[in-house]
Amino acid sequence: MSSIPLPTKVAAAKTLLEEVSHEHDDLRAGQMVDLQEAIEHLDRLEASFPDEQTDD
Repeated sequence: MSSIPLPTKVAAAKTLLEEVSHEHDDLRAGQMVDLQEAIEHLDRLEASFPDEQTDD
């Protein structure tokens, strides 16, 4: 099991997905919708963590 805290992993995953959405304009519309939904889900998950647990 990794020693990286979950909030840090969630933030990294969200950053990666955001980069993909900006760098790959060749994605199909359905793929872009799925990507945006994943980012929104990670936003909600990130917001659910207590502030003192984030490493930003």
